Amino acid sequence: MSLALLDTSFLERRRSRVARLSELPQPAHIIVSNRSGLRPNEQVIPHGWSYGQPFGDLASANLAAENPYVCPPEMALMQMARTLSRPRLALLVDQVIGSYRILRPEAVPFYERLSGVSFERKGCGASAAGARASTTAYGLPPLSNLETVRSYVAAMPRAWGSRLLGRSLSLAADGLASPLEAQVYALAFCGRANGSAGIPKPLVNSRLEATGPARRLFGSSWIKPDYFWPDAGVAVEVTGFLWHGGRQGTADTSRRMKGYEAMGVRAMTLTSPEVYDLLVFEGVLRQLAGWLGHGMPDETPHFRQRRAWLRSEVLGVRKTRIQLPPENDDAWLDALLASYDATGA
Repeated sequence: MSLALLDTSFLERRRSRVARLSELPQPAHIIVSNRSGLRPNEQVIPHGWSYGQPFGDLASANLAAENPYVCPPEMALMQMARTLSRPRLALLVDQVIGSYRILRPEAVPFYERLSGVSFERKGCGASAAGARASTTAYGLPPLSNLETVRSYVAAMPRAWGSRLLGRSLSLAADGLASPLEAQVYALAFCGRANGSAGIPKPLVNSRLEATGPARRLFGSSWIKPDYFWPDAGVAVEVTGFLWHGGRQGTADTSRRMKGYEAMGVRAMTLTSPEVYDLLVFEGVLRQLAGWLGHGMPDETPHFRQRRAWLRSEVLGVRKTRIQLPPENDDAWLDALLASYDATGA
């Protein structure tokens, strides 16, 4: 069963959540706790769930079927865990607990009715392929948070997908605001056992009060760095082309960098082409690690193998068959990693 999450900010109270399901094709099948006491009617058909899912935590999920099923986002993630790799599942978790969603075409009209939402459309055109273009919505409220997902998994250790979802959480973070931010987080700030760089975890999109002349440069009394290490006074801005491209975007980015400098914060930008180019990305990470006073361990053949796998899953670069290397021979790994350079940029 394939699920795609829809925003549920309008499902605010217990009764209104059920009442407002009238916007969905009826009858809507909802998955609830066995002790919820709901009875089927013309609008809603409840289905009991023996693991004690909280009744007040309903969220909608749109199925490619005549009638949708409604369930918590945590349950939808457990469903998806059976069809996705751990890194790709983590990227889906990031959407659930972050402020953006990568939308299916049939979900776009729903999101267009929401206020304060911005859209980025890729590959749009008049062709049939354009109909399947990727659309990302920004400025959405999170559907859940990392602790809630972790608690949900812990409460149902034997449920299908629970273990896989729990393992994916080491690559996810609360508050991520774009697909590129999520990709960078997984590749840079998670454990090296995953193939990530293992740089200390930052605060994500946390509010930083601007001081002195920095306020004029930021145009605000506060700013939210994409990644921030308060103890080290270091910030990283992930600059996508939707908000930072063109003449105005370049000027805004320049002012932000000067604002950080005015506050005594060392800051750097990171763009999509730099993330996809392995050599450039590794160079940026080593510079960042130096600013943080974090020593980067020597790379082992096993780590390179894990990194290549993680990049292929997170960035969607061309897959290459990975075989175990001959003893004391890293040439095959160098060739493999070179195949990822600049792919997808």
